[in-house]
Amino acid sequence: MATVIFSAGQKHLTEGETRVEIEAGRVDALLRELYARFPALDGQLEHAAVAIDGVLHHDARYIRLGPDAEIHFVGAIAGGSGDAVTGGVPAFEDPSLDPLAHARRWREAGRGVAIATVVATWGSSPCPPGSQLAVAEGGEFEGSVSGGCVEGAVIEEAAAVIASGAPRLLTFGVADETAWSVGLACGGEVRIFVERVE
Repeated sequence: MATVIFSAGQKHLTEGETRVEIEAGRVDALLRELYARFPALDGQLEHAAVAIDGVLHHDARYIRLGPDAEIHFVGAIAGGSGDAVTGGVPAFEDPSLDPLAHARRWREAGRGVAIATVVATWGSSPCPPGSQLAVAEGGEFEGSVSGGCVEGAVIEEAAAVIASGAPRLLTFGVADETAWSVGLACGGEVRIFVERVE
């Protein structure tokens, strides 16, 4: 069965569910099952990119799914908060604090930009799913996905994503005795999706 993991911005449309298992051979069948199970989602995922086992697809409708596929629906930069589904509610009342607003300005100025999004957390984590970090060429950044050394590593990975165009799904997990030194609370784990803004 495929496992679909919903972000914090999506779960208001999934009756609070953060992950579900669905039997589906392709993404289009998966969407039909999701819409049947969660009617509020119907039509809301049509323009989302789909991360399947860590590989981002912008047009995934007919992609086949493996028996143990892990699926995340990831919003495009035009999506507001960066979640695939936000219900039209902006993530930040003050646009100057919105990482996506900074990303848009950087792109309009012709700079390379990547967006990092927390897609899942386990245990303790400083930032919930849906949190975002925008990174521009040269290392300028806005927002947060963790803290400490983790955030520094994400900024480095974002520079590589800007250069190559290949998205990355990053996983950071630490043992209790080293947790605070890298910016995660004891035993925490965080999964972060990084993609270049086109």
